[in-house]
Amino acid sequence: MNYIFLILSILALFPFASPATAWDVLVVQNFRTKPYADVVRGFESVASGKISVLVLEESSDVDPTREIRRHSPDLILALGAEALSKVKKIGNIPIIYCMVLNPDPLLGNEDNITGISMSVSPERQLATLRKALPDLTKIAVVYNPDKTGSFLEKACSAAQKMGIKLVTVKVDRTKDFPRALETLPRDLDAFWMLPDSTVTTSEAVEALLLFSIRTKLPVFTFSDKYLRMGAFMSLELNTFELGKQAGEMAKKIRAGTAVENIPRAYADQATATVNQAVAAKFGIPGRNGFE
Repeated sequence: MNYIFLILSILALFPFASPATAWDVLVVQNFRTKPYADVVRGFESVASGKISVLVLEESSDVDPTREIRRHSPDLILALGAEALSKVKKIGNIPIIYCMVLNPDPLLGNEDNITGISMSVSPERQLATLRKALPDLTKIAVVYNPDKTGSFLEKACSAAQKMGIKLVTVKVDRTKDFPRALETLPRDLDAFWMLPDSTVTTSEAVEALLLFSIRTKLPVFTFSDKYLRMGAFMSLELNTFELGKQAGEMAKKIRAGTAVENIPRAYADQATATVNQAVAAKFGIPGRNGFE
């Protein structure tokens, strides 16, 4: 009996083993898609707990805020800009966002929100491109200030430190994109294609790739999709690893770190790939380390 009493006393010292203290995570996303599922799988691989999913598209008649209050989760994992916009008003639950291309315009100084941009840091992107193009000194970017202006500010600062000049052209409408391309100087080393919805429509991409062929200007992009269409090089996000990165943030929060002390970050893991056919056509020598 003494042994039983001793065991029960020891178990009482570890309340975290009780189901009552299970850690509940609510994933909020606008719709179902494989990249979101990959993020959740990555998250689950490093952050334990009960995970529920609220798909906004499937609950259009439900007030998301009220539904979140009903769940009363310990943490919200917001996937996508729409989800982040819906949950950012909640101030008493820690929030981690993922799969948001340009989070800065959506956020202020909320002390309960941290997360990971869908973009890789500008420093890493530029370093990756320079590895493929060692003589890189001048890059063109066409962008919409409302969409990617905050990212481009950081990119300009990073480029300056690396001795690279960014030639930037602002456009507010997709139809202005082809005309913007024609204003670019002809002594460029590359074109940097940002994940900016104004300049990634099918019409804009077609205009860009035709311009690239005509001028032999290599296009550096963020998705293998455009690589297959004729871009020179891509640096594509690994969504499973993005989920793991978010999971590491969640572990810190669960361990007691204040959300405001966990910096909002860029994505850590991405894969660089060179379109060798385009490289050969443009006379760009092959580089070790890229497929």
